[in-house]
Amino acid sequence: MTGVALVSIFAVLLAGRIPIAFALGISTLAFLLVFEPNVNLGTLPQKMFAGADSFTLTAIPFFVLAGEIMSRGGISKRLVGFAHTLVGHRRGGMGIVELVASAFFASFSGSSIANSAGTGSITIPAMRRSGYPKGMAAAVETSSSSLGAIIPPSIPMVVYGGIAGVSIGGLFVGGYVPALAFGIGLAIVIRRVSIRLGLPVEVRSTARERLQSARESLPALLLPVVIMGGILSGMVTPTEAGALGVVYAFVVSFFVYRELTLKDMPQVLINTAITTGVVMLVMTIANAFGWILAFEQIPTQLATLFTANITQSWLLMLVIVVLLMIIGMVLDTVAAIIVLTPVLVPIASTAGIDPLFLGVIVTIALSLGVATPPVGVCLFVTARIAETTIEDVSRAIMPFLAVLIGLLALMALAPDVILFLPRLFGF
Repeated sequence: MTGVALVSIFAVLLAGRIPIAFALGISTLAFLLVFEPNVNLGTLPQKMFAGADSFTLTAIPFFVLAGEIMSRGGISKRLVGFAHTLVGHRRGGMGIVELVASAFFASFSGSSIANSAGTGSITIPAMRRSGYPKGMAAAVETSSSSLGAIIPPSIPMVVYGGIAGVSIGGLFVGGYVPALAFGIGLAIVIRRVSIRLGLPVEVRSTARERLQSARESLPALLLPVVIMGGILSGMVTPTEAGALGVVYAFVVSFFVYRELTLKDMPQVLINTAITTGVVMLVMTIANAFGWILAFEQIPTQLATLFTANITQSWLLMLVIVVLLMIIGMVLDTVAAIIVLTPVLVPIASTAGIDPLFLGVIVTIALSLGVATPPVGVCLFVTARIAETTIEDVSRAIMPFLAVLIGLLALMALAPDVILFLPRLFGF
C-alpha cells in the first residue's frame, strides 16, 4: 500500500502539471513525513548528491556543449547542405534532408521535445516552402526528433547507462542497427508519400557542386568518427570522447569554418548549462525517489509480480514496450528513463533479459511515445510551429508510426538484432 501511495502522489502532481523534478521531490518528502517519520531527513540530500556524483554522467554536458558549438559554428549547416546536394533533387528529398538534420541534432540535445521546438522552427518552414503540406512537415519533424534519441552520442543512453551500470559505449553501438533501420524506414515513407502527393523536386546539384560540398563538410563528417572511433578503439571513455568532441567541434568551427566567434561563447555556455542543469536536477531528485522505491522493496515486488504472471521473456518485453510508449506520451525521454530504470532493470534481470538490450529498447519505446497520438507531447509542439491542428499531424504521422512501431516490435522479439554489434566489439 505504501508503494501505491508514493506512486499516486507522484501521478497526481504530474497530472497537475507540476514539473517532474518538483513532483519527484514533493512526493518523496511527503511520503517520508507521512509513512516513514523515523527516517532521518538528512539522508535525502545525501542521496541527491549521490545521484550526480558519477564520472560517467559528466559526458552529458560535454555532448550537449558539442551540439551547441556545432549549431553555432557552421558544422550542422554544412552537414545539411551536403545531404541536400545528394538527395535534394529527388521526390521527397527535402523531407529526407530534414529527417537527417533533425535526427542528428536530436542526438546531441537530449530532449526530443526541445529538439522539436528548436530545429522544428527551421525545418518545418523550409519544408512548407518546398510545397510540403503542414501536417506532413510536422510529422517528418516529429518522427525524426524521436529517432535522434538512439543515434550516438545519445544523451538518454548516457543517462540509462549511468543509472543501470551498463556500458555506454555498448549502448551507443547497440543503437546503430535500430537507427539505420528506422532511418531507412522513415525515408521510404517520405519518398512514397511525396510521390503520392506529387510534391515538387529541387534542381539537381552538379558534380562540381557535390564535390565542393563534400570538401567543405569533410571536417564536420569526421566528428562522429572522432567520438565513436575513440570509444570503440578503447583509447577514451565516453566522457573523454565527449570532451574530445567539444575540442574538435570548437577547432573546426573557430579555425576552419570561422563562423564561431568568442562573442558566441557566452550564449553557447548558457544554453549548455540550462540543458545540463535540467537533466541533472531531475537526476539528483530521482535518485532520492529511487532510494525510497528500493527502501520499500517496490522493484522487487514488481519483479516477482511480473515474472509470476508472465513466464515468457518475449511477452514481458512486449508488455514493457507498450507501457513505455504510453508513459512516453506524457514524459520526456530522459525524465522517464531516470524514473523508470531503477524499476525496470530488476524486472528484466529476473526474467533473464540483457540490460544492454533493455536500455536500447527502453530508449526507442519512450522516444516513440512522445510522437504517438493522441497526447504525444511532440505532436503539440510541431503542430503549433506548422500552424495546424493536432488531428492533421496525427493523420499525417500514422504511416511513419506504423513503420517505427513494427520495427520496434521486431527488435523487441529478436534481441540478437540489437546485441550482435555490441558483442562483436566486445561489450
